[in-house]
This record gives sequence, C-alpha cells and structure tokens, in this order.
Amino acid sequence: MSLLRIILIIIFLRIVSSIPDTIISHLSAELQIKIQIYFGLGNDLYDFSRLDGNYQKIIISHNISEEFKTYHDEPVLIIIRLERDLNLNLATLDVLRSYLTDRQYNDILLIDNDEENLNSYVDIRKAYWNAGFSQVLIYNSQQRTWSIKPYPYLQIRPTSLKEYIENRNTRNLMGYPLRVLVTNDPPHCFVDKDELPGSPNRYKGSIVTMLKIFADQLNATFQANPFREFRRYSTADCVQMVSDDEIDACGSIFIRTYTYATSQPVRLNRVVIMAPFGNPIEKFYYFFRPFDLYVWIGTGIIVVYIAVMGSLLHRWHFKEWNVGQYLLLAVQTLLNRELSLPQSSSGSKFMLLLLLFAIGFILSNLYVALLSMMLTTKLYQRPIENLADLKAANVNILLQTHNIRPNSVYGSSEELRERFLLVEESQHLEKRNGLDPSYAYVDSEDRMDFYLYQQKFLRRRRMKKLSNPVGYTWAVQVIKQNWVLEKHYNDHVQRFFETGLQNKLVDDVHELAVKAGFLHFFPTQTQTIEPLRLEDIVMAAMVLGGGHALAVICFLVELFA
Repeated sequence: MSLLRIILIIIFLRIVSSIPDTIISHLSAELQIKIQIYFGLGNDLYDFSRLDGNYQKIIISHNISEEFKTYHDEPVLIIIRLERDLNLNLATLDVLRSYLTDRQYNDILLIDNDEENLNSYVDIRKAYWNAGFSQVLIYNSQQRTWSIKPYPYLQIRPTSLKEYIENRNTRNLMGYPLRVLVTNDPPHCFVDKDELPGSPNRYKGSIVTMLKIFADQLNATFQANPFREFRRYSTADCVQMVSDDEIDACGSIFIRTYTYATSQPVRLNRVVIMAPFGNPIEKFYYFFRPFDLYVWIGTGIIVVYIAVMGSLLHRWHFKEWNVGQYLLLAVQTLLNRELSLPQSSSGSKFMLLLLLFAIGFILSNLYVALLSMMLTTKLYQRPIENLADLKAANVNILLQTHNIRPNSVYGSSEELRERFLLVEESQHLEKRNGLDPSYAYVDSEDRMDFYLYQQKFLRRRRMKKLSNPVGYTWAVQVIKQNWVLEKHYNDHVQRFFETGLQNKLVDDVHELAVKAGFLHFFPTQTQTIEPLRLEDIVMAAMVLGGGHALAVICFLVELFA
C-alpha cells in the first residue's frame, strides 16, 4: 500500500471519528429540527453524508448569497467546527450573523476537535452572545458539553444534553438589566419629575409601562437610560445608540422600515389630523349670519321686484315714475317700520299691501329674532370635517423636523402637503400642547388623543380629531439587531395586543400624565355677562352706514330720473 493512500485513510478516519453522530442526532430529534446546516470557513473540507439521512442538510463553506438564507424551513440546527485560530472563528460568526439576521433563536452546535480550552470557550461564547445567539452548545473531543449561563452574568459551565434542552428557553433573567432609552415623548414615554431619579415610577408612558411589565415577567431589571436633557430623540439617535450597544430598546413608537431592527408589528397606527373645532366668528359678521347667501339674494330680488312693480303701477295711474318712493317703501318694511302707502287705486293698494306684509313683515321679524338670539350667544365657524374644510378655512398644519420623515412615509396627498407649515420644535410644542385653534396638527392617533384629553371639562372643545385618517403605519419599537430577548418580547407584545391590554395602557396613560403634572386640564369656561365692546358697535355702525348709503342712492336716482 502506498504512503499516499495510507495518509488519505488516516485523514478520512480522523474526520469521520471527529463527527459526533450521537449528539447531533439526539439534539436534532429533541428540537424537531427540519434542516441541519454545516457551516464553516476553514480550509478542511469534510464529508457529512454518513450522518443520519432523515434530515435535509446544507453544507456552507463560504459566504453565500443573502437570498439563499430564505430557501429552507425552520427550525434549523447550525453545526460549526471550531478552528484553532480565534480570528477565523470570529470571521465565521460574522457571516453567520448576517445569514441569520432576525433569526438568532436557532440552535448552534460548536464542535471542538482539539484539546479542551476553557479560556477560548469563554471568548467564543461571549462573541456569540454579543451577536445575539443565546442557544449555543459546545461539544469537544472529550465528549463533554459546555453551555453558557448568561444570567446574572456571563459564565461557561459544563452541562448535559438534557439540561441544555430544559434550560434553553429560560424565562428567569435573575436581575439581568433591560436597557431602555427614555425621554419626554408622551404618550409613549415621559418623566415624572416628582419621583426620585432612582425610582422605578419616575418614567411613565404606554411603551415604557409595557417594557416594565416585560422586565418583571422575566425577572429582569428595568434600566432607564435617559436621553440628554430629556429632549425628544430622532430615529437616527435611537438607532445609533442601539448600534453602539448602549441600549437594548427605545421607549417610543417608530415607523417600521427595513433599514433598522424593530419589534414584530402587530398594530396599525392611524395617522390623523387634529383640527380646530370651530373658532368664534367676529361680531361684525353677525349682520349677515341670520340668512344664508341664497336667502339674501332672494330678498334683494323681492325688493327690486316691489320697487319695479310699484313704479309701473304708479306710472300707469299717474303717468310719471316714482322709483325711489317704492324702493324706500320696500326697504322700510324690511326694517320693520310703519307702513305709509302712496296714493293709488284700491286694488293696487291691496296687492301692494299683501306683498309688503308677506315679504317685509315676516322676513324682518324673522331676521330680528335670529339676530337677537345670535347677539346673546356666540357664533362659531362650522366644524372642520375633512381636508376640503381645512383648505376652505385657510388653516395650516404645523410641522416640525420630526414630522417630515413620517409624513413622507404616510404617502400624504398634494392637497394635504400644501397645508404644511414647518416651524421650530419649541413653537410647535407650544401651539400643539396648548391646543391652539389657529392651526391644525398631524401625528399618530394615540398622541392626538393624549393632548385632546386636556379639554375633557370644556363646555365647548377647542380642537377635534378628524374621523378620516391620512395614513397608516406599523407601530414598532427600535430594538437591538439580533437581540437575545427579541423572541420573548415579540411574544409579549402579541399577548398584549390580543388581550386588549395595549389599548388599556394607552387609555391609562392620560390619567398618569395628569397625576404627574405633565398634562393639565383646561379650566371650564364660566358663563358671565360680557360688557359691550367696540366690535359690538361696529355691526350697528355698518347697518347705519348701509342705510345712509341707500338713501343717497335713492336721492341720486330721483335727482336724475
């Protein structure tokens, strides 16, 4: 037998004997694995075909296409042979992390054919944990298995296959910190300054409360990481802090995109407009308000008709025109003055009297009654119901920098975009938080409901929420890429949504904000007698001026007729 053949047989026997058939088969059976993926970037190529043929197998020896990672069913068992070079093992991990993005909950079996080295195991296992892989089992040449105990601190410990399977989905984090970015961004998160800085009740909000409950269920410690000066942070700020491993999640709602890691979307977030409920009308417009445009046009036509018909009758009997007298007579009846009919035949007087009574007396008394009622109360503009009403009322929608990106995602129409007015953040907060009815505002529905809660005890509301939303987005939280607790948190959010607790948190946050002094009720309007003001005299002056103008017109007509 040649020396080359002997060397090949030795290499073959070494490879075959180094494959832990039993542990792979048992692990695959216990975890109901569908596909076994053998992964490694080492120089040694080996044959796994002799293993149990009941499972589909994929052998990856280089960085494959990203599209290939969706071409197999789950769950999968990743089998990796450790190399002597730590850098090569870390390079394999980088490719694996890209391959299993957002699927870090799959099990990984690391096979070590060299001598046992606990220090190396600690470095490798820490790297896998930081990459998001918590379910990792190490099997060495001495047929010993090692796993990680991450809580309350990271350590390597020997284990058995049975113990690993029982503890792989442990829900006791033993005080492990859950790092959450917090700031003043109601209703999702806000700061109660009356509470001590170290108090767990200092930070409130719908999302923060949900994260606190999640930490309690897993016996973790909620660790609040305040954003600088409690300013509202942008999506880029949150993503950067997550990437730098400063935090695990952000305590606000974000728009779901595929550019950063987020929690599982379970709820559609409606984007609505908060518009003025109806601003008071200036008093000098009250003169025209009892009748609408068509009634005024009809009244004018009737006045002209009475003047023309009376003049024609006067011309017929007395052979001369007298337009001014009959025009003044028609206007006099509208002003509810006593009647003084001109000389004419009895039939003409009777017809003229019927016209003046039906038109002048009834209309004038109806007008006076309506005007008196309006003067004793207040008139308001019609409530805005849609974008067309918003445009007709010439009301702009205030935006700040945080709203620009979301509104591009909402797919807002041109009709909506033309109403946008970009202002500084401080001005936007002052106007929106105070429900200034001079402008409209656009944001998520839960945020609008939060600020509209301030007018709970007003007799007449300042603002209203338009019924038709302008867009929908998935409500998600930014989390760490390949977060080890991602699957647990997604299950937690799903249960909150299915049981309705998520809606209860959104409703409860209003009262929490009032108790914390972050939200204040507007005082109820008092019913008091208002003194006469200059704007009330303006309307009377307009009526008087209109009468004098009409008299001048009639005089000129008589003069040149």
